[in-house]
Amino acid sequence: MIGWDDQDIRDIDKKNVLLSLNKGVGARGEYINLVENKFVNLLNVKHCILTANGTASIIAAAFALKEKYNIQNIAVPSFSFIASANAAKFAGINVHLIDCNINTWNINLENIPSNVEAIMSVDVGGLSVDYDNLKKRKVPILADSAESIGSLYKGQLVGSQADIHTYSFQRSKIITSGEGGMIATNDDELADLCRSFINHGYSINKKSYEYIHTNFGLNFRMCDAEAALLYNQIDRIPDYVKRRNEIASKYKHALNKYVTQHIPEYSLSNYFFFGILCNPYKRNKLADYLIKNNISVKCWTSINQQKQWTTQKLLPNSTYISQSNILLPIHNKLTDLDVEYIIQTIRSFDD
Repeated sequence: MIGWDDQDIRDIDKKNVLLSLNKGVGARGEYINLVENKFVNLLNVKHCILTANGTASIIAAAFALKEKYNIQNIAVPSFSFIASANAAKFAGINVHLIDCNINTWNINLENIPSNVEAIMSVDVGGLSVDYDNLKKRKVPILADSAESIGSLYKGQLVGSQADIHTYSFQRSKIITSGEGGMIATNDDELADLCRSFINHGYSINKKSYEYIHTNFGLNFRMCDAEAALLYNQIDRIPDYVKRRNEIASKYKHALNKYVTQHIPEYSLSNYFFFGILCNPYKRNKLADYLIKNNISVKCWTSINQQKQWTTQKLLPNSTYISQSNILLPIHNKLTDLDVEYIIQTIRSFDD
């Protein structure tokens, strides 16, 4: 079986984990600081905060934005993983699902209502949104950048464009700690609120022996051993992005009868996923055919198509892409022979 999200975990990564474990299990080890500082330098931001997972990152960021700006309503793209909307709802913010652009699959500024006090953007599949365009609304932006570590927006790594960015290091992402996430921001107040929130609401300046909670919070901390697993993978991000773009180019050239996500000139996608759109009535048959031929695929269902998020609003673009997409394998260990086999298998279904 050709995996959909195989990881590239190397001996040096495992060695770092053992070094961390030998110093004690917990969320206060040296790799937490090392990785946070490494990301600060990479993304050119003031603050990076490691968390338990990507969803925890969005929840913490949403609570921080709500606390600072008294946000009651937020626009969330419907073509996204369900965690985007669930996290905002968990933070007690009213979610307004927004239809996507039919070409980029990202949020459409024109569809965002005027009564929202914040926007959640999602870099779908690793493609950065048009941040400069979103900023025209002049409201805080929470960027769900779970899929876009290593992607570029106008030549800059995604991570400093919005008021606050969140990331995921879940197993299918370009680099992984198994689970795990991160928050990035240049806003000191938001950073302090997030650091307190993910640590039971403790003051960020608390003494080691104190149990005094100054804010509402939960335990959303990352374990040091997970940070150790990430440490050397960060250096490999450019190579991973380059390789994924090579694979995407092969797919686009050989499967040009299928519609794929349009990548505007302002972005270099990391290709967290590569999707094709096919006839909705044949989509499941093709997916089953690929799996039968030992090729793992995914079919992403938009939030408005989920039972708990059913809406009376017409979101035709999100609905169509949801019913048409097949996400092909594209990961750090995929070989050219694998790619050619996947292409030929899809072509044999068409024949």
